Amino acid sequence: MFGGWEIGKLAGISVRIHWSFLLLPAIVAGSVGSTAGAQAALGAVLFILAIFGCVVLHELGHALAARRFGIGTQDITLLPIGGVARLQRMPRQPLQELVIAVAGPAVNVVIAVSILIGTGLGPNGAATLLESNVLSGSFLGRLFWANVGLVIFNLLPAFPMDGGRVLRSVLAMMMPYTRATDWAAAVATVMAVLFGLVGLLGNPLLILIALFVFMAARGEAMMVRMQPEADIVQAGVVQAGDLMQQQFLTVPSYARVSDLAAWMPRMNQRDFPVLEGQRLVGMLRDTDVSMAMASGQRDRTAADLMRRDIPTVLRNDALLETYTEMERKGLGSLPVADAGGLVGLLSRERVRRWMESLQKQSSPSMARSQL
Repeated sequence: MFGGWEIGKLAGISVRIHWSFLLLPAIVAGSVGSTAGAQAALGAVLFILAIFGCVVLHELGHALAARRFGIGTQDITLLPIGGVARLQRMPRQPLQELVIAVAGPAVNVVIAVSILIGTGLGPNGAATLLESNVLSGSFLGRLFWANVGLVIFNLLPAFPMDGGRVLRSVLAMMMPYTRATDWAAAVATVMAVLFGLVGLLGNPLLILIALFVFMAARGEAMMVRMQPEADIVQAGVVQAGDLMQQQFLTVPSYARVSDLAAWMPRMNQRDFPVLEGQRLVGMLRDTDVSMAMASGQRDRTAADLMRRDIPTVLRNDALLETYTEMERKGLGSLPVADAGGLVGLLSRERVRRWMESLQKQSSPSMARSQL
């Protein structure tokens, strides 16, 4: 739904790569090749791919554990920073979340132990591993330490790493789930600050990790606070097409800012699909037009201002997943399509108001069930 290419299936689960993943081997090849030659660059790329093969197996561990609890997985997607297994829903019980979270690092433990045993049967024994690290040594030795590193990193008690979910699940066995999430998010925030402080001493990668952890902690806390509404949406198996706006305005890609600014403010719509003929090419927000007018760019066109990276939703996509993605990416609206083309517009505000109305309707019965 949100981009990438399928490269195969494992246990019936689609494995995909995001386009940005391709940047990683290219950067590695360029960096190593410029100093050590083409052969070393090829070896480095093969090692990176081997690590990400372990990452796929790690995510498959999560997916298969979730399957045991009746939770399906939409796909496994590889990104430059790791892998993501998109579960159809989050587990309801702390013990289930604990098992699913631990399953991923457990796979890396199995891989590391298998390499250790296999290497131990070789002529040099385990000394081959002890003389290696992630950056130097034999291929299997480096892969062994890479898996050890994946276990340690993923078990750090901070979202979005598995350790954050392990911490939350353990806390949820002793306190309400929302409170457990707040505590786990607080721990993640502290770790993000520590990463950032150490990163300021000269490691930019730690600063990026700090930002990643900080945003993930905030996002997880926000999602759990939305959980009552999400449960309602999920229980009803609501699709994006059920709540899309079928009467909406589009703009041609050649429309000038001066013309758009004359009528957009009067419309009950903030985001406008941009078309070239009948083909959707982007989305344009009214504020972008206002800013262009204010800066004197009257003759620019919709094509100049529109966002081209807006994903298209299918009308039968699950509303919960779509809304979650809109929240995470800060998208105001998404175009809805079917086999015949553009059929609607899904507004985040429209979904939010609907979910709030459902929550109000359900609150009396929910209150009675707690007495």
